[in-house]
Amino acid sequence: MSKVPGAQDTPVVEFRGVSKWFGELHVLNNVNLTINRGEVVVICGPSGSGKSTLLRTVNYLEPIQEGQVLIDGHPIGQRQVGDRWVEDTQANINKMRSEIGIVFQSFNLFPHMTALQNVMEGLVTVRKMPVAEAEGIAKQTLTQVGLGDRMEHRPSKLSGGQQQRVAIARALAMRPRVMLFDEPTSALDPELIGEVLSVMQQVAREGYTMLVVTHEMGFAREVADRIVFMDNGEVLLESQPEQFFRDPGHARAREFLGRLLWHAN
Repeated sequence: MSKVPGAQDTPVVEFRGVSKWFGELHVLNNVNLTINRGEVVVICGPSGSGKSTLLRTVNYLEPIQEGQVLIDGHPIGQRQVGDRWVEDTQANINKMRSEIGIVFQSFNLFPHMTALQNVMEGLVTVRKMPVAEAEGIAKQTLTQVGLGDRMEHRPSKLSGGQQQRVAIARALAMRPRVMLFDEPTSALDPELIGEVLSVMQQVAREGYTMLVVTHEMGFAREVADRIVFMDNGEVLLESQPEQFFRDPGHARAREFLGRLLWHAN
């Protein structure tokens, strides 16, 4: 699958001193993090630690109050006017967003459209692609995620796992610079989780840059290049998977991991 080109030495995503508040609640606290091209980075941590909020800052679904989020070296949501940084135009924000694929917990498919139409929609409306070309890419991508025989089905006729695979195909069809996954299996029945994780593993093998918020530690152990642990809005550690599962080296991470493994058993 062809990828969107970019400078090999420029991080795909970079958080520089990112802080965010919801009222008086400090949800992100001076986050500094770099995601390199082709890396699969898993973000984990307890509920309320800021993981999903951090992910949503990447495509400016959550504006920040301090710092910068850069995509291929360009700050999203901000532009410089003289010596000041101001909010960027909606047109520029939308343009950058079109280069960022995101898969949510809920599938967010159009219920009145078939799987094929759902995947084609962004190609036609955002990329302004001819319908025939968009249909070819959508069919290819749906086949990749194992839904070649479900293209004409509407979401109500698909299982939760199949709907999430349509959502992944929709994001992949746009050939994004980075794929964001926000707890993509948390809304699924246990027997459907494996099929979605398998597709995510395939996406990783194809060399996509991936930033994944998940509690699926098996996926983290097998697929991640790096694990980032967050708590109370801070990045407490970054670790190679082997080291993280042997001993993360931080008491809060040890406690978190112990609870997850206990529940798994």
